[in-house]
Amino acid sequence: MPRMFDAYIAVDWSSANSRSSARPTRDAIWVGERLASGVGGSASAGEAYFRTRTECWKQLRGRLLRHTSRRLRVFLGFDFAYGYPAGFPSALGLDGELPTWRLVWEELSRLISDGDDNHNNRFEVAASLNARCGERQPGPFWGCPQNRRQPTLSTKSPGYPYVVRPDLELERLRLTDRAQRGVQEVWKLYGAGSVGGQALVGIPVVRGLRYDARFEAFSRVWPFETGFTREPTPDKGPFILHVEIFPGNVPDPLDADVAVRDQAQVRAVARWLSRLDEAEELAQLFTMPNDLAAEARDSCVEEEGWIIGGT
Repeated sequence: MPRMFDAYIAVDWSSANSRSSARPTRDAIWVGERLASGVGGSASAGEAYFRTRTECWKQLRGRLLRHTSRRLRVFLGFDFAYGYPAGFPSALGLDGELPTWRLVWEELSRLISDGDDNHNNRFEVAASLNARCGERQPGPFWGCPQNRRQPTLSTKSPGYPYVVRPDLELERLRLTDRAQRGVQEVWKLYGAGSVGGQALVGIPVVRGLRYDARFEAFSRVWPFETGFTREPTPDKGPFILHVEIFPGNVPDPLDADVAVRDQAQVRAVARWLSRLDEAEELAQLFTMPNDLAAEARDSCVEEEGWIIGGT
C-alpha cells in the first residue's frame, strides 16, 4: 500500500486568555511537522512555538497553502476533542440540514470570540450553553477561576450523567475517551489536565481551516466525513485530513534533550505518524475500533468523533 500522506502536522493547543511568554514554555501552543522521505522542503522536521492562537492559525494556513500548491496530502491534527458526548446538539436545541457534528461546530464558531491577544469568551459561552441545557444545576460544562464563576457555570463538576430532561442525559466521557487512559472530559474547562477550553476555542479554528475557500474542495474531517476506513485519503493530492490526536497514544519515548514537554510531544506525534505511514501501518488506525458495535460506531461518526490511535 503506498504512503497515505506527504506531510504530518501535530498541534498542541492552548486556551490561554493572554499572550504566552516570549520565551518558549509549556502549556502554550506548539506545532510539530514532518515531511515524508523524498518530499523535501525546509520543514522536513521541526517544531514551532506560538504566543497566540492567531499567530498559529496564520502560520498553519500558510503551510497548508504551500503544501497543497505542491499537491501534497497533509495530515493535520489538534490535541482537543472534535466532538461532544452524544446528545449535546439535541440538548442545545440545534437542528437543521447539516450533519449533527457540524451543527455544534457552526454554533461554536458563531459564539466564540477570540482576539489577536488571546483574550476570549470561552467561560461566558460555556455558561450560555449550560443555560440552554437546563437550569436544574450548572452543567454540563464546569470549571473556571473563582472570579469567572456564573449562575450557570460552577467551579465544581455537576456529576454525570448530566440530566438535561427526562429523556436525555449527557455522559461524562465520549466513547473514544473511555477507550484509553488519561483523557479527561471535554466538559472540564479549567484546572489540571482540562481540555474543554481548548475545544471551545479550537473547534472554530479547525472549522475555519476545513471550510476555507482555498481548501474546502479537498479537505475532510475523520471520521465525521470519511467514516472508519483504511483509505480516507486519495491516491494523489492536494488533500487535507483533519484528525483528532492525543499524545498519550504515541508509544515512542519523548526526546530527552527537549526541555519543553509540549515540544517533545508534537515532535513525537509527527514522527510516529510518519514512521507508521512509511511502514504501511498507518491505515489500520483509521479503521473501525475494536469491539465497537454498529450503534456506537454511528454515534462516533455522527456526533462524538474518535481519537486516532485509540483502541
